[in-house]
Amino acid sequence: MDKKKSGLFKPVIVLGLISLITAGALGCVNSVTQKPIAELTEHSRDNAMREVLPADSYVETSVSGVYSAVVGGESVGYVVETAPNGFGGAINLVTGIDVDKITVTGVAIISMTETANLGTNADKPEWRAQFAGLSQSAALSKDGGTIDALTGATITSRAIVDGVNGALRLVGEVS
Repeated sequence: MDKKKSGLFKPVIVLGLISLITAGALGCVNSVTQKPIAELTEHSRDNAMREVLPADSYVETSVSGVYSAVVGGESVGYVVETAPNGFGGAINLVTGIDVDKITVTGVAIISMTETANLGTNADKPEWRAQFAGLSQSAALSKDGGTIDALTGATITSRAIVDGVNGALRLVGEVS
């Protein structure tokens, strides 16, 4: 019985040391990459904001994730961050909305993990262009709206429609 206990002791110590070393290495990698990843994410968001509604600056409003787009000291509209769930997880996108709070000026995707060559087609400018000029709420054509769904990616298409509609609702809450 004593041999069994001593025979188990060595592998447990080895596995414990491997786990400790791996955890330490992951912690080091995280501390080194955390700031560059945050900067890259912010840069991607800023580029997407400029794409959907060009402005001199973007000032966060009283509603989280809603920014007032400012040109020459005056608000020209809003840029709203949303993250609806698509087929592959959250789709981080920004929607530009005119100062009238009902007209979409554009949609840009910051990041997504949708299926390659299906859901990722949502990032194509010609597909996203369907949202520009849309007033009130968005809906897919198969649901009675004007937005053509991506072939083989209805879940992704609906998620982006939901994100745009969510953005319109959020802008309505800004005073």
